[in-house]
Amino acid sequence: MPPDSISSQLPDWDLYRALREQWTHEDNLVNHRLMWLILSEGLLFTAYGTLTTAKLHWLVFGFPFFGMVVAGVIGVSIFAALAATDEISQQYEAAGLSRLRSLTPSAHTGSRGKWAAQALPFVFGGLWLLAMAGAFGA
Repeated sequence: MPPDSISSQLPDWDLYRALREQWTHEDNLVNHRLMWLILSEGLLFTAYGTLTTAKLHWLVFGFPFFGMVVAGVIGVSIFAALAATDEISQQYEAAGLSRLRSLTPSAHTGSRGKWAAQALPFVFGGLWLLAMAGAFGA
């Protein structure tokens, strides 16, 4: 069944609960993926620091590439979950459920709550670029 016919069959509060549950699930995915990003990049930077003192030059050049790939892949998954929350919000508004209750706990903050999730993959990628520049410059 298309989403429009499903939403027209559900009572308003049931539809609210279903969309809220989907939104919460996607929000939790963003949280988990951010934790994966922070933990994996922290481990990679720690290993990279150890390798630079051990003079294992082939790994010193390979780690920045691998770090950027990890940041990119996890970044794509973070942006996918954020896009899903935006789609759920659009469905919520289209169904007219904002008259019942706001979907998000703090609707007045706008997109500022997403800034860290959107920026961190690029921050880590930039740090790896700096590490790569330092490895090639040494």
